[in-house]
Amino acid sequence: MKKDHLTRCQVETPHDVVQLVWSVISKQRPEQVFASVLDLGAGDGRFSLITDAYRHYVGIERDETKVSQAKLPAGARLIVADAFEWEGDDYELCIGNPPYIRHHGLDSKWRDMALKSIIADGGPALKKTANAFVIFLAQALMRTKDDGLVAQVVPYEWVTRPSAIELRKFIESKGWSVDVYRFDSDIFPTVLTTASITIIDKKSVSGAWRFGTISRTGTVKFTNHASGTRSKVISYADGSADCKAIRGLSPGGQEIFVLTEEERLFYSLKRNKDVRPCVTSLRSVDQNLSNLDSKTFEQIFVRSGARCWLIRSDLDDHSPELSRYLSGVQADAWSRYSTCTTRKLWWRYRPHPAPALLVASGFTFKSPKVLLNDVGAVAVGSVYGVLLDENHDAVRMMANGLRDYDFQRRLVHHSNGLKKIEVRQLNAVLADLLPR
Repeated sequence: MKKDHLTRCQVETPHDVVQLVWSVISKQRPEQVFASVLDLGAGDGRFSLITDAYRHYVGIERDETKVSQAKLPAGARLIVADAFEWEGDDYELCIGNPPYIRHHGLDSKWRDMALKSIIADGGPALKKTANAFVIFLAQALMRTKDDGLVAQVVPYEWVTRPSAIELRKFIESKGWSVDVYRFDSDIFPTVLTTASITIIDKKSVSGAWRFGTISRTGTVKFTNHASGTRSKVISYADGSADCKAIRGLSPGGQEIFVLTEEERLFYSLKRNKDVRPCVTSLRSVDQNLSNLDSKTFEQIFVRSGARCWLIRSDLDDHSPELSRYLSGVQADAWSRYSTCTTRKLWWRYRPHPAPALLVASGFTFKSPKVLLNDVGAVAVGSVYGVLLDENHDAVRMMANGLRDYDFQRRLVHHSNGLKKIEVRQLNAVLADLLPR
């Protein structure tokens, strides 16, 4: 994995959380002293400090500095190695807090090696979009005995995200029981995700999945579904020709392709010729605003200095002003984005239509912000667009339906009260709201 991402992902597990994980393990396997324990991505080996729970502990860690500074008890050792070059499948327990690195930050050669290694050991064929902790979780299953136990501190999102569906199906096919306890507080303030203690018991063949919340003192409250409520998590669906949610445009570096009003004037670029309106975030928009027309666009985005003008480099013909702007962008600026480097012309992005509705992908209320897009802005980045082949009244009805829909009861919360909806989940909601 990429060195800079590896450094940033090294978040130490608080000692009280280490003790809490061992406490959950002891309830799962009462009075068991584990003969052999494996910790993949062990850091300084702090999961080895609960010495009365095991006889032998092996931690695998790539960072030599972490290993050299570690102080371990008797019966524990740390080894400098890659977790996916470590062999053996006879560990009674695999414990730990694997690195949280999004798939974008993984070295492609390392990722492909890790995925092939899991398949070769009889594990699931994970997506290349699987985040690092999902890959580590699969490796933990491969390295434990047939009746072994896996206990990992991982983001709660794995229980619903499409990028982990192969892992979930693999576990279900084996009939192993799964307990996932979502922390009710922020144990990793610098990581924007909700952490959980995930327990996968290979000894159990009940196939049961249980969900709950856990406090730092160990109090568990079980819930009906992964959403944490009585409602099931919103399913995933593809859109239809008549109604479809689309991700925001990713042209390849917003600081290059999306300009402020001041920058537009500086480069003498003309509205609706060289640039067109766009929205990269709805954070500054009032929750009660329902319509983004030219007046509100001017007030909220243009005059505030927001990046709101998408350059029209998708067109065949450029004005002299736009040509000068593009030629002035240095290679070391655009070459940092794989989106640009994989295109024949680095600036020629594939255009997106102006959607009928603009929808925020993240939100803190019952539902995300939804705007009628009367100004004809392009959805960029974290803003979704909804394409509707309907008249204005029908579009308004759909917007009202989305605002009234109780998303928060049917989503896995992201972190700090933030909820996020995936674009295919939004498509499922749109399908429910469409008139039959």
